[in-house]
Amino acid sequence: MWALASFFNVCLGVGILAVLPLGGDDGIYASADALLSKAAEVSLGSWFSTWVSVDAFVVLSGSVLTSYVGICGLVRRLATDRVLPSFLAKTNELRGTNHYIIAAFFLLSASLVLVLNADSSIMNGVYTYAFLGLMALFASAAMLLKAKRPEIPRDVIAPWSVLVLGLGMVVAAIFANLLGDPSVLMYFALYFIAVALVMFIMFERVMILRCLLALMKKTAPSQYAKDTAVNYFRTRDTPEVEHTGARGGRTIARAITSIRSAPIVFFCKRPDLTIINKVIVYLRRNEQTHTLRIVHVFSVEESDAPVLATFRNLAVLFDSMYPKIRIDFVSVQGEFKPATIEWLSKKMDVPRNMMFITQPDMVSAERVSSVGVRVITA
Repeated sequence: MWALASFFNVCLGVGILAVLPLGGDDGIYASADALLSKAAEVSLGSWFSTWVSVDAFVVLSGSVLTSYVGICGLVRRLATDRVLPSFLAKTNELRGTNHYIIAAFFLLSASLVLVLNADSSIMNGVYTYAFLGLMALFASAAMLLKAKRPEIPRDVIAPWSVLVLGLGMVVAAIFANLLGDPSVLMYFALYFIAVALVMFIMFERVMILRCLLALMKKTAPSQYAKDTAVNYFRTRDTPEVEHTGARGGRTIARAITSIRSAPIVFFCKRPDLTIINKVIVYLRRNEQTHTLRIVHVFSVEESDAPVLATFRNLAVLFDSMYPKIRIDFVSVQGEFKPATIEWLSKKMDVPRNMMFITQPDMVSAERVSSVGVRVITA
């Protein structure tokens, strides 16, 4: 595909240069908005220009449809990963589509057209920055994987020289666009900051809610005017909040408790103190929840083995070491395979992307790579 696209684009560019001059009323610069149509008209007449225009309309219509399909998958995954609000992942019962994502993407795209007054050159520039930023993220992510997880099995291995060269070319392209029209970057930055702000609120929503509750205690104290009778930031037994000392504070406290009590599953193969502690540290640093379920899938031969008792003792140990985190141990008899993960996901009502594993070996990676579980530690 890459070879075909490269060959086609080069031939198309050479053909346009052969048909149209650079300057003049009918040149490439003057016909930049409809360059293919103009080249078709000069080469074979008006009928060919019409045919190219209709074909371009059909192709661009397909591109719009593809963009909606792609944005639905991306935002749905970000919503299930708790990076974006979870209501975006809700589906329409009639058609099974993510109508909130479709509506939000339409409003975002329409607002861009209105803000830019349908100026295609600036819109192309905004798209260019978005595309180049995505390419830079690809190169950066590949570098992080090579540095942090070099042992993870993968089908394609890119050498460091290719990654550095690719990232350098992308950065050079970004600076080249800055030299063309720096004002385009301002529009891109506005939309980027808006999306980043939503993600920041999602990552820090517990802290924001706690600050809001503290502010309400000062500005709108309740008649009890005292702290909550139970620790609503504790999720060990998910207690009912009695009093928070602020009007409307119980609603905020319940929201915090709901966020904290959402469970995360970690599949653990052996009772290793270091690995389990790494998982808990990762949970405290990167996740909003304070509920961890350690799951060990064992075979029939292991049913009477001391490893299960060791797991239980470790769960009790870490549960006492980290009092703010509820740590449970669940043992499942069976084989660790995609069907088992899917069954546990439905049984525990935990999304698969909220299930973590250690770095798998080659055999395990092939079996669970398509399930959607996340690798968080070596």
